Amino acid sequence: MTRNNRQKATAQIHIARKQLGLDEDTYRQMIRTATAGRRESCADCTIGELHQVLQHLRDRGFKARPRQRVGQHPGTPHNLDKKAGLQKIEALLAELKAPWAYADAIARQQYGIERVAWLKTPEQFKAMIAALHVELEKRQLLAALEQLLAERNLTLAEIETTWELPKNWQRQRRVLKKLITQFEGRCA
Repeated sequence: MTRNNRQKATAQIHIARKQLGLDEDTYRQMIRTATAGRRESCADCTIGELHQVLQHLRDRGFKARPRQRVGQHPGTPHNLDKKAGLQKIEALLAELKAPWAYADAIARQQYGIERVAWLKTPEQFKAMIAALHVELEKRQLLAALEQLLAERNLTLAEIETTWELPKNWQRQRRVLKKLITQFEGRCA
């Protein structure tokens, strides 16, 4: 029996106690019941008895939940700390409010690589970061245009019907910049 296993079992018992809302007396009675009256505290239990207590708690409704990785997007690469490019990509994804799957899709499209974590060369990381920067710029330009239009009580749909705009114009930086310049000029 290792000390680590004992600590994990004890920690799970305390999590279960909290999850099930057991007060001190009920908790100690539960340990006595699970260990056939031999123990009253986790500290006195053998590892086998700790597992009996855990099973007793599971039978009473305790459900262990997987640990959540705080502050990380789902799908965060395992090698995030080892590659500076991945940290920059994570920051851009956070700003875009996009999941790691978005970056994985870009890696597949650009390089045929399934996961962004598998990028190898500095050029690949630079291209990925550039693609995320472009997407961020497009979103910022569109938001700025929407803000300018809102100040004039207009919507994107209204200017789309009024102006001759190319297909998929909301994704084209050049068109968005021209529209912003046009509406800023009208304000001056």
